Amino acid sequence: MSQTHPLIAIKARLINGETVQTVNARDLYHFLEVRLSFSTWMKQYIKKYEWVDNTDYLVFTHSGPHAGRPFKDYVLTLEKAKEMAMLTRTEKGHELREYLMNVDKEPFESLNDPAELRRLLLTYTDKVRALENRLNEILS
Repeated sequence: MSQTHPLIAIKARLINGETVQTVNARDLYHFLEVRLSFSTWMKQYIKKYEWVDNTDYLVFTHSGPHAGRPFKDYVLTLEKAKEMAMLTRTEKGHELREYLMNVDKEPFESLNDPAELRRLLLTYTDKVRALENRLNEILS
């Protein structure tokens, strides 16, 4: 279950085995009106601040339209989204940072929704099975 807020959508996701609040990095990028290309912007933050994949963010690779060049999408933890908003040092960044700080105070609604908990559990179970299968292939 995602919560849509006036400024940006926040969604519960599994990152490193924990359910955490996350923000789509492209949504953040568009909200902050960043002038760099999206991929350059993300790579700079990941490198400069030494963010860790599957801890601070998730990466998804998608096929481009019409079998074009693949592209990456990122999902950030709420903490990293706040950090990016703070480091942007713009009015939009300040507005978003203040907003995201208040989101932490809201109840974690998805944990009260049995359907969302089931979906998260199935997602996690599928990932574990895929890893087990991969491990079995490697060991065979």
